Amino acid sequence: MNHSTGSVMLETVIALPVVLVLGFSLVQWAFVFQARAAVDHATLMAARAGSVENAQIKPMRQAFARALVAIETPKQTATDYEKQFVTQTLPEAHLHTRFAILSPSADVFADHGQRDKNGDTYLPFRDLHHQPDTPGPRSGLSAQQAAWLELEITYGYKLNVPYANAMILLAAQSVSRLTSAYDRREQVMLASGRLPIKTTATVRLQSRARPAD
Repeated sequence: MNHSTGSVMLETVIALPVVLVLGFSLVQWAFVFQARAAVDHATLMAARAGSVENAQIKPMRQAFARALVAIETPKQTATDYEKQFVTQTLPEAHLHTRFAILSPSADVFADHGQRDKNGDTYLPFRDLHHQPDTPGPRSGLSAQQAAWLELEITYGYKLNVPYANAMILLAAQSVSRLTSAYDRREQVMLASGRLPIKTTATVRLQSRARPAD
């Protein structure tokens, strides 16, 4: 083996790990961006379900999980889809997902909440043009502005590409230690090998919103 051949081999040995890590990182980030698009859509589906289901978490979680099946490889049959929903995405919607109703808040219910015949509090959504448009003292929102459901979902996306997943998680955990970029629940996601993806959706209420279950 001459000197030039040995030099090429040495350069290859040095460069190959770097090239592999960069390549794996590009693939992993492509999956992350694809997942974010799917989670964004799933959040909208969850908010739409909540708008017609009294702004309750359970139907929103179900709708989110059903839409989340799109992250995985497309299924061949309805049975495959249901199996994926039951065995993977629904459990993930419980274990690795945080649902936060940003609006209507407790202050909104305090300002504009009404009582039904059973004495339960609800937020009206019809004939709001008959309601005064003055802002409530606690929420600062009028009845018309309050008739919207704003949902925030944080989903822990599992990173699966070798090498790249460890590097991304290590970087995110370092940021978490140095800043307040991630809260406690998101830090738990990072520790379990999942990258927090946070999305929001806002839709108009189509049913009487009730305090979260």
